Order: sequence, then structure tokens, then C-alpha cells
Amino acid sequence: MERYQIENLYRANGLDDYKLRTTEDLLKVHGIDFKAVDGYNRLDDLNRAVYEKFIVNIFNAIGLESRATLVPKGIYFVEEIEYLIKEKPEDDYYIIAGGLINVIDRNGLKSVLHTWQDKDYKDYEINESEVHKYLRFEYQQQERSEWLHVEKEGTEWY
Repeated sequence: MERYQIENLYRANGLDDYKLRTTEDLLKVHGIDFKAVDGYNRLDDLNRAVYEKFIVNIFNAIGLESRATLVPKGIYFVEEIEYLIKEKPEDDYYIIAGGLINVIDRNGLKSVLHTWQDKDYKDYEINESEVHKYLRFEYQQQERSEWLHVEKEGTEWY
């Protein structure tokens, strides 16, 4: 889609500053129903509210041409477990050797989303693990699959 076509969609919906205000604007301009994204139905009410704020913010944070190519694929509340090893027992630091990402649904039930292991450290004994919980937004943009941590009630991500 050409830039002028995107601009016309925004103007036709009363968004002369090219900024989305609500998720209804997202649906009207880009045809994206934020509730139809995989994982939405498993979120609790608080994470749904964070995601609703985030989805508008992420679209407004990128250029018009990029907005036209961003396709939400999933939104999950996850628990990420990083498996830590020491190469030598005397080391005072750990190396991340693998991990597990579980989706946690609104009832607290967990299911595996992704696992990984660094092949260079597969024979080491796991010494520790660290657990992080966050909202994970998965999307596709121009043939690339990406994901983001969503923080601060939908106003920050990385």
C-alpha cells in the first residue's frame, strides 16, 4: 500500500494527525481486530487492558508505511525460566544455557510456548534458574517474525 493511500484512510476516519486514538480506529484504518489475536482470550482483565493500550501505542510509535506491514500474531502473559550454568565452579557469574517459556492463562494454568537450549552448554549441569513474568507480543512485519516485552501498562516495550 502506498503512503498516500494510508494517509487517505486516516483522513477518511477523521484522524488528520495520523494518530490512532482507540482500538476502533485500528480496526477501521488497518482492519485489525485486536481481540482476534491468538492468546487474547487467555489473558486476565488487567493484561487485556494493558494490551489494548499497548496495541494503539505501538502503531502510533512507528511510521505509516511500517504500520501497514505490522501484523499482530499473539499476545501472551508468560513466565520465562532461564537455566543458568557456570563453566567453572569458581566462576562468580552464570551463563544462560537454555530456557522455557510458559503461557499462563487467566486461571493460572500453564502451557509451553517455547523451549531452547544452547548446544555449547548442553552437557553442563544447571546451577540456578531465573524466572521472569511479562506480557509477550508476537507479530510479523515484512516477512520477519518478532516479539516484544510489554512493560509499564502498555507504554513501554523492548
